[in-house]
Amino acid sequence: MYECLEPAVRRFVDRQHRDAYRLIDAVRIPGTGLYSDAYDTVARGPVRMGSIAATGVGLAGLAVAYAEGWDPAAGEKALATLQSVNQGAAPRDKATGFFYHFHDLETGEVWKGSEISTIDTAILVAGARLAAYHLGTAFPQVKKEAEKLLHSIQWEVAIGDPETGEIYMVIENGRGAGPGRPFTEYAIVASVARDAEPESQRIQEFWRRVYAPDRVEQLPAREYHGVRLLVDSPMSYLSSFVCQFPLYLVPEYALCEAYHRLVQGAAIADRISWQLQGAAPSYVWGHGAGSNEGLPVQDGARPPGYAVDAIGRSSGVASAYIIAGFLPVYPHGIYDLYAWYRLHLPYDSYTNPSDLRDEQLTQAAYRFGLGRFAWEHRLPPQKWYPRLVTVIDWSTMLYGLTAFKRGMAFFALGREAAGEGG
Repeated sequence: MYECLEPAVRRFVDRQHRDAYRLIDAVRIPGTGLYSDAYDTVARGPVRMGSIAATGVGLAGLAVAYAEGWDPAAGEKALATLQSVNQGAAPRDKATGFFYHFHDLETGEVWKGSEISTIDTAILVAGARLAAYHLGTAFPQVKKEAEKLLHSIQWEVAIGDPETGEIYMVIENGRGAGPGRPFTEYAIVASVARDAEPESQRIQEFWRRVYAPDRVEQLPAREYHGVRLLVDSPMSYLSSFVCQFPLYLVPEYALCEAYHRLVQGAAIADRISWQLQGAAPSYVWGHGAGSNEGLPVQDGARPPGYAVDAIGRSSGVASAYIIAGFLPVYPHGIYDLYAWYRLHLPYDSYTNPSDLRDEQLTQAAYRFGLGRFAWEHRLPPQKWYPRLVTVIDWSTMLYGLTAFKRGMAFFALGREAAGEGG
């Protein structure tokens, strides 16, 4: 579909695609190659808190930048980042090798209250695998460091019983804790573990019985207006990013038609839920996660600083990066993004001579393009200017536009297509 776009829309896609990488590159710390958790639009730079998942996104971003020819230093950056991680620049559990979710970018210490996270470790490794696949021929040391990272972690402690499909969310005292059940983004943990430990019968059996492509149709689901949605509970719906992350970071799902149909259904359901609310035009949708800092008070209560929205649980903020993340399976979403851009957020040309404050804050908030947008607070004096762009949430902007232009094979790492139903 990308090749058929009219010139103006294609220029927008190309600009937003490159800016998606530019934001990620803007939070990379040159000394260590680690990445900050978020970009501060007011300070115009990274926040002090580092995120190991954001570093995984950074490595994936370098794979895209190399393929697109945007960053001639992509190979050197990926190698430096992986070497830093393998040499202990980011704190990790000594017993199992899993990483703490957050760390202080200045001191290298664990951020207060941070957990040892299995999913964030898996996202780091998934990003490393993507970088190794696309950079490994030209930069073999990148592949070597990525393999070293993959095998430095005791993945089996994160894997539970295949009968229940549980994956442990955190590591405590060298053991898995906080079990979560399908369907969640922890499918990425199962995928990485499967490749890391091919001799582990327990891990291989878990993958085959729970997350393998031919089991996708058996994953827990719930209907929403006739659309089948993956869930982890029969009582609620998941935020849209939950099905998007595995689409890009589980290589087997990148070409799995059965999984694509489920993600397409999630896009349709997300859009329907916004239309039923009736509070915004049809092109404004996207139940994602991110910072709501500064969002004006509604109904006497201030929204949380960080919100995870879903069908039936919305803060009224739409996420453009969710629409982008659906593009491989819902390509017409590109026109919804273009409508945001043309009608409300022409971020590369926005001016407001009658209100210079609004002009400056809007240009700062959307310096790298479309992000989070509150329809009810789109105009001064109640206009919302998003301050923090969290990198892990932003990642689907880069992934989705990459797949829209290059196809899902970019994320399949050379795997065979899973085919119809599996």
